[in-house]
Amino acid sequence: MPNYVKIPKEIIYDTALSDKRVIIFSYLCARRSLDDTVAFSTTELCHWSKLKPNYRDGKINQKYYNTLLLLADQNYFETFPDFEKCLKEHTNSVKYLQVKLNIEKFDIPDRFGIIYFDELEKILNFKEELEGTSVDTIRMSSSYILLLLSYLRLNMNRSSTSPLCCYRHYKTISDETGLSERYVGRIVEILDALEIIKSKAMKRIKDNTSTREKYITTPKVFADYRHFTKDSYGNQVIDQTYDCNKEIEKQIELLENNNI
Repeated sequence: MPNYVKIPKEIIYDTALSDKRVIIFSYLCARRSLDDTVAFSTTELCHWSKLKPNYRDGKINQKYYNTLLLLADQNYFETFPDFEKCLKEHTNSVKYLQVKLNIEKFDIPDRFGIIYFDELEKILNFKEELEGTSVDTIRMSSSYILLLLSYLRLNMNRSSTSPLCCYRHYKTISDETGLSERYVGRIVEILDALEIIKSKAMKRIKDNTSTREKYITTPKVFADYRHFTKDSYGNQVIDQTYDCNKEIEKQIELLENNNI
């Protein structure tokens, strides 16, 4: 079994699926049985994501059911219960439901963002992980963090001919994920503090076309804290020669040379 989940591009970019789309997709992958079914209750799903179940209108149980309903409507499941009926039950149900995954939607060959299980665990427990630090975790959700991480992983360069990075403006990230720019900035800080994604801001560029003193916003550069490679036996191992800071510096140099 792989030690990671693969989040498809169509999940990451589909803002209509709600901001819970990546955390629920991750849960389904992590709990997947050999016969491609997942048995769960909303109470268990809430506990797994470190949230207190709440069945009231607009609260977490209904948000999870609504996301599951949207996934069902987009053919992510071959068989599934009546999620619309579940939405109206108004109960913290411990009754188990079962879905059968559409493997064509889950076992995708390319265009996905990887989240490793140890990273998933860190993010689900991010408040405990960052307790005692200066990082602001108030009103932050692991669902937001997982969404941004999967987005960055999807867009990270994997070719050895270029720096192993991606670069984006916060506005671009916000437009493509549905997260606000303010939350993007906070999540970037959290991912750095958790030592999952390293980031660095480029120097602002003075706008010489303006008669007033004005600066052009430059993109933020991102790189994984660790990089995996394969040993002589084909096993996946951490690349001990990899340095995220060096990759970021190479990327910044390229961008500056190309006036980006």
